[in-house]
Amino acid sequence: MTDRMTTDAPRRPSAAGRSTVRRSSWTLIGAAMIALSTLLPSASADGGTGPKRMELVTLGTGGGPSVRLERAQTSSAIVIGEDIYLIDSADGVLRQLAGADLPIERIKAVFITHHHFDHNGDLGPLLVQRWLFHFARPQIRVIGPPMTREMVTHLAKAFRATELAPIIIGTTRIPGIAETVEATDIPGDLETPAVIYQDANVRVSAVLNNHYHFLPGSAAAAAARSYAFRFDTPDRSITFTGDTGPSERVARLARGSDVLVSEVIDMDRMERLLRAHDRPDFPMEELIEHLRKDHLTPPQVGELAASAGVKEVILHHLVPGFDGETDLSVYTKGIDRHFKGPVRVARDLDRF
Repeated sequence: MTDRMTTDAPRRPSAAGRSTVRRSSWTLIGAAMIALSTLLPSASADGGTGPKRMELVTLGTGGGPSVRLERAQTSSAIVIGEDIYLIDSADGVLRQLAGADLPIERIKAVFITHHHFDHNGDLGPLLVQRWLFHFARPQIRVIGPPMTREMVTHLAKAFRATELAPIIIGTTRIPGIAETVEATDIPGDLETPAVIYQDANVRVSAVLNNHYHFLPGSAAAAAARSYAFRFDTPDRSITFTGDTGPSERVARLARGSDVLVSEVIDMDRMERLLRAHDRPDFPMEELIEHLRKDHLTPPQVGELAASAGVKEVILHHLVPGFDGETDLSVYTKGIDRHFKGPVRVARDLDRF
């Protein structure tokens, strides 16, 4: 534990700890959240009429496409009652869902922050696994940046051979994978926060963050976008920065949140590691420039949290996030120059 981490460790899954706990009071963020509370009536975990508790499970906390044993690539789950909402679906998400005792048939929606592989790499396996074992009714929602619909369409086509491989003997018609998922592209340039999803449990808002620097006139400039997400219920509010550099838009989205789930990078160490493995056939300087401008160092996390007026910070998407790390203070050093609230460094399968 570091000097910036709270002493009350987050809950991990256990036989006694998997039930949802009802909070004694609602967190209401101004008039907007008061209005929201009237839109989201729900039963509490114990069958009462209070709000369901919103729980965060950090499924994968490693940043970047590196493959590790101790930290899967980035995915998180919001659990509200019996319903699950995924934020990103990266490599290892199926195993992490099993480790967290979160059944895939309870996933209502998947929200993709951006289309880097360490955030969407296991979207296809997730959709196919859900289809294979549950015939996938009702449809799962997949909501993400432009080209999410196209990606889902092609993933379904890619697994056509699997659709045609019988798993039953009889005449029952099994729906195709494409019939079991509804994909939606978020409107491209969300300069101000906008609601992108709402149901009886939760309202989800999004805004553009600062994760890309485009070559003018490129296909990427026309299509690629990256978003931060905010989840609001009468119980609490949780904002995910997504992968981003400093961003006033993200601060605006996160304003007054109970929890800010933020990416973080140890830039000094990453630069030393990359330069030690430099090679002439790779644009190393351009990669380092991307890491420097399009991610958040600990002091920048502190500035964002202070600007947004959040109550707590949870760090995930740790870069480099190597196996065997014992000193996690490198990810929190400098946050307290700006933000005085509690800061916790998440591990895989932590619950908050």
